[in-house]
Amino acid sequence: MSTTHVGKIGRLPKYIRDQLNRRIEDGEPGKELVKWLNCEPDALELLQEQFGGRAITEQNLSEWKQTGHQEWLRQQETRLLMKNLTEQSEDLDDAADGMEISDRFARVMAAELIVVTRARLEKETDPEKRWKIICEVLPKLSQLQCDGHRAVRTVIKRERWNRQVEQEDEEADKRREREEIERRVDRFLAIHDQSSLAKVLGGGEYGKKWADWLVRVQHGLSMPEWCRTDNRGPDSPDKTKPNPTKSDQIQPNPPKSKQLDNS
Repeated sequence: MSTTHVGKIGRLPKYIRDQLNRRIEDGEPGKELVKWLNCEPDALELLQEQFGGRAITEQNLSEWKQTGHQEWLRQQETRLLMKNLTEQSEDLDDAADGMEISDRFARVMAAELIVVTRARLEKETDPEKRWKIICEVLPKLSQLQCDGHRAVRTVIKRERWNRQVEQEDEEADKRREREEIERRVDRFLAIHDQSSLAKVLGGGEYGKKWADWLVRVQHGLSMPEWCRTDNRGPDSPDKTKPNPTKSDQIQPNPPKSKQLDNS
C-alpha cells in the first residue's frame, strides 16, 4: 500500500523521486544527491512554493532513505515478483501443452500417493494394519481418479468445441463465398439485360439511362455522372416540346363572291 509523504522529498514529482531512489541504490553519496536535488528546476519551484525556499538537506535525505525509499524498494520487489510469476505462468502454459496445470498436478499426486502407500505396506506385516492403510488411501485415490476423469472430459469437450467453432467458421466462409458469387452472377446478368429493361422503361436514351441507374442501385454500384449532377435524370420520352420548324397552319382561301354586275 502506497504511503503519502509530506516531507520535502516526498512532495517532489514522481520522476524525480524515482530517479533519486535509483541513484541511492547505485550508491551515490548523499552530498552529491542533495546538491543535485537542489539544482532541479521542478524541485526548486516546489521548495519555493511550499517550504519558503528552504533547501533539501542531508537530514531530509536520511529520513527519506528510512521511509519513502524503503517503500520504493518494496514496490520494486513486488513488480519483480509479478514479472517472474507472469514468466513462470507462460512457461507452465507451454509445458502443459493444452492441459490445465491442476490436472497435471493431480496426476503427479496420484503417482506419489501410490509410491508412499506401497512403501507403507512394505514396512507393515500385520494384515489388519495393512488393511487400515488401504482403507485410508482408497478415498484419496478415488478422488484423484475422479479428478483425472473430469480432466479428460474437459479436454474432450474443449476439443469438440474447437472443432465445432472451426467447422462453423469454414461454413461461414463458404456461405460468404457463395453469396459473393451469386452477387457477381446477378450483376452480370442484370448488366447484360439492360437493353430489355430499357425498353420496359420507355426506350431510347431515357430508357437506357434509367435502366443503367436501376442496375447500379440494385447491386451497390457507383451512380452515373448525370445522377450525381442532376437528380432529375433524363427527360421522359412523353414530354412534349414545341417544334420550332412547324409553320402556322395556312387558312383556306375564302370562297370567291359573285361579282356584282354594275353594268
